[in-house]
Amino acid sequence: EISACLVGSEMCIRDSACTDPQSLSVNATDAFGTALEEVTIKLPTGEPYTTGKDGQVSFDVVPGKLEIMAGKEGFIPEFGTVTVPDEGNPDALAFTLFFEPDSVGFYGVGNADYMPLATEAIKTVATDKTTWHGLKNVPEKALPSGQPQRFVFKSGLRAAELKQQNLTLSKLKFIEEAEVVGVLGATDVELDLWVADTDLAFDIKGTQAQDNYLIVTKAPLEPGFYAFHAQGILKATEAESLDRLPKEMQVAFPFEVK
Repeated sequence: EISACLVGSEMCIRDSACTDPQSLSVNATDAFGTALEEVTIKLPTGEPYTTGKDGQVSFDVVPGKLEIMAGKEGFIPEFGTVTVPDEGNPDALAFTLFFEPDSVGFYGVGNADYMPLATEAIKTVATDKTTWHGLKNVPEKALPSGQPQRFVFKSGLRAAELKQQNLTLSKLKFIEEAEVVGVLGATDVELDLWVADTDLAFDIKGTQAQDNYLIVTKAPLEPGFYAFHAQGILKATEAESLDRLPKEMQVAFPFEVK
């Protein structure tokens, strides 16, 4: 027997009488795990759905691959993909929406709020043979340890342009004094600089808002001080390296994890 029934906004045609339609459950939270209500859930066709106070909504779907968008005013929209099997309900789809910053910069995601990363000018101490690029100051506020660190990065650069900047995340170490070699021999000089020690791996993902990116470290960061910087400038060994960059790029974005 050929029969037809309406599932969501799609007409379903089967060889036997239609059974109960398959249902997809969607859950939306903010970056801190709080349920988000009034999140608009859009499918490729049909009317959108809206999450309730518990951040959840369920609706009928048909077998196949679906691209679904979740959006809410003031938050960065997010896309998700789900495959609906021929039989049975698909796995629930979870969205994490990040609040969209008002201005450009790095924003560390803490336990309950964003922590803006302050811009810190890079200083250079150099002799004829030795060069250090580093920071004089590090922030007092810190991000929590114990999980991969997340950052919302708002930039006027497109993804291809950002890739050319060679964005680097380095763990910092403090050097109070260092031995330098000049024309008169070795001598100790006072540095008082936070310099790059080791680089850390991270993933950077574009979002549906083209000027926002999500950065997630590949592993939890140990307690200590870190900084984002471009063109590997904190690791440069030439005194002129900093001067070659525009003034706007002669900066780093330090933060602490503890």
